[in-house]
Amino acid sequence: MINFTTNQKYQGANIEALSGLGSEFCTFRQAIKFFDLNGKELKGAKSCARLVKIVEKEVVNKITKKKEKKKVPMYFNVFEKNHLETVIANNK
Repeated sequence: MINFTTNQKYQGANIEALSGLGSEFCTFRQAIKFFDLNGKELKGAKSCARLVKIVEKEVVNKITKKKEKKKVPMYFNVFEKNHLETVIANNK
């Protein structure tokens, strides 16, 4: 299971979330850029999974007032390539 716009493989728990849903995925914005579209041409596209990426974020500690790095989840939806191609063909 790869991101077809970046050719990177998905890792960790995201692999389990994508199992059985297809083999090539991307986010909404990546699809717009990859297929050179506007958002209206992807109207009706349904995401197939919601994935998570752990990122480090700088936050201010309320007690000490110092900046600290904290790991937080960032959620994003992914779309299957064949589904996107079908939606694009139907909307043109």
